[in-house]
Amino acid sequence: MVAGAMVVGLYRRAPAGAVTLALLVVMGSLAGAAADQRTSSVAAESLPEGRFDVTVAIRRDPAPQRGGIAIGVPSSLDGTPWSGPPVGIGPLPDTIVAGDTVVVTGRTRPGVRRLGPDLVAGIVDVIDMHHREHTRNPFVGGGNAVRQRVLSTFASRDSPDEPSGLDDAGAALMAGLLVGDTSRLPATAMEDLRRAGLAHYVAVSGSNVALFLGAWWIIGMPLAIHPRVRAVFGLAGLVVFVVATRWEPSVVRASVMAGSLLIGGLIGLPMDPWMALGLAVTVLVLASANLATSVGFLLSVLATGGVLVGVHLVRHRRPSWLWTPLGATVGAQIAVAPMILAVFGSIPLVAPISNLLAAPLVTVATTVGIAAVLAPVPPLVDVAVVCADAVLSLAAVSANGPQLGVVGALGAVGLGVMTTYRATRPLGLAVVGIVVVVAATGAPTWPSVPTAIVLDVGQGDAIVLQDPSGAAVLIDGGRDPRILDRALRRNGVRVLDLVVVTHADSDHVGGLVELIRHGEVRAVWIPDHVDSNGLMGDAVAAAEARSIPVTRVGRGMTATLGAYELTVVSPHRRFKAENDGSVALLATAGKVFLAPGDIGEVAQRELPDLRPDVMVVPHHGSATTDTAWLARTVGPIAVLSYGVNSFGHPDPEVVDVLDGLDVTVLHTYRDGDVAIPLG
Repeated sequence: MVAGAMVVGLYRRAPAGAVTLALLVVMGSLAGAAADQRTSSVAAESLPEGRFDVTVAIRRDPAPQRGGIAIGVPSSLDGTPWSGPPVGIGPLPDTIVAGDTVVVTGRTRPGVRRLGPDLVAGIVDVIDMHHREHTRNPFVGGGNAVRQRVLSTFASRDSPDEPSGLDDAGAALMAGLLVGDTSRLPATAMEDLRRAGLAHYVAVSGSNVALFLGAWWIIGMPLAIHPRVRAVFGLAGLVVFVVATRWEPSVVRASVMAGSLLIGGLIGLPMDPWMALGLAVTVLVLASANLATSVGFLLSVLATGGVLVGVHLVRHRRPSWLWTPLGATVGAQIAVAPMILAVFGSIPLVAPISNLLAAPLVTVATTVGIAAVLAPVPPLVDVAVVCADAVLSLAAVSANGPQLGVVGALGAVGLGVMTTYRATRPLGLAVVGIVVVVAATGAPTWPSVPTAIVLDVGQGDAIVLQDPSGAAVLIDGGRDPRILDRALRRNGVRVLDLVVVTHADSDHVGGLVELIRHGEVRAVWIPDHVDSNGLMGDAVAAAEARSIPVTRVGRGMTATLGAYELTVVSPHRRFKAENDGSVALLATAGKVFLAPGDIGEVAQRELPDLRPDVMVVPHHGSATTDTAWLARTVGPIAVLSYGVNSFGHPDPEVVDVLDGLDVTVLHTYRDGDVAIPLG
């Protein structure tokens, strides 16, 4: 793909194909060598282990999804200069921004690892922060000011001291549309955008760059009158915008393309969009070969090429106001389809339609949003948020549309070809009609008997109990709200009558906070004797903010939900180990299902005698399980819920014990969602 983009940018100027090929080989070799050198340098510089006073220049803001960890480059350890590679540092307050320099006391954890797109030499766990100094770089300072202005204009209005009126999700989407900040956007809303094929709108790109430059030139009108001065002023604005959007790959690609066009005009070199795209890809891959493996960068390049091809193919069709956006939308969707299939495993069939409907809403929201940032008049802010809400509503509806796998995508292409030709058009349209009917009836079906599903959420626990009446109970939610949302969707679960939080570990409660904050949840259970701080406190606060009843439960607590009799069999006292204080829940609906959380040997020995038909093995099958208790308690079916991990889960001895019994052992890591009828 990269080589193809380079060819597109170079073929018109190259004297011969051989020269072009040689140039590409040289460029690719240089880029690969540079990437290898950067990776090797990070691996070679060992971060010393211990407690240090560390001075760090922050490169990337603290992120909630990283637990408040920022990315920075240390310049000294205990006053001794250190010129090693980037490290993760945190938790830091969200007031820290890229460009700041901080002095902290922290304990280092050496080891090369990847944090999002960044490769770091280790983590500095912050104990105390002593000093903060803002950047003196005018471009970084300007970018931070722009970003902060956008975020404050569309800030959440959920504080009792702030005026109400802004919808949180709509305001959060506005921050995503303008500067790519989706940290406040609910995971369910982000998943709706992805499943509707609209997630690219929060990956700030070409149209945003054009709108920003227009506003930038309006602000600097005296400097933007003369074409050459306007070009230089525009280049400075692009740097500010790249900083404001935190140099996301799509923004960098779009900005370099725009900069190429500005520089071409400045020096009198005609340059069309294809040349600008090829030049941008070439320069950026040479500067950072890691971009060649960045999904965001590849999608951005593919989508841009698809737009250019799509617009070119419909350039003579009328009316242009319809065909131009349709050609751009369809071209972009076709171009990115292979990459989306490779990364996400499916593509939304309705994406071209949802994009066609969303495009004008996004354009109005972005344009009015920029005006609101320049002049924060409440009516402008409200109009922008209303448009953003409309985009989210469209995404929520479109997200329920069919998702095509590889076979479905190939079939769709074949049907598209059939409908193009008059001879095969009737057959193609008939097949399309059949596909639409089948897809409409192919949504996940609700089970006709009580069913327990141990969800595949990676390294963590999430279990849903479904009743034929439509009632549902969720026990834990894994670590990631996005993964949890996808798991619930693929099983048709949208409303939860009860959410049980077994204990406060992040791989059990991490996915629940957003679900409780934004989902349809009617009641929450938490363990008795638990301290409501950290993620557990966040879950409780989210429930209380929405007036969702929260009940502390211990042994003997019972409830009836449809065909289910729910009984809490632990905890009955406060345990020294937090895991032993997990809620252990027995669900009876014909067969008996035990969800014991992460209870260890101490709590296991204090459970009443049980013989469930189905057991989720405690603590992902770790060595904290008493194998003697396991052998006498486990019934016909045992489920091990885990994903890729560095903890050694499941423990080989536990697996050996299960394999030595007359037990069916199922693994979420191997088998995916494990659905077991209990009726």
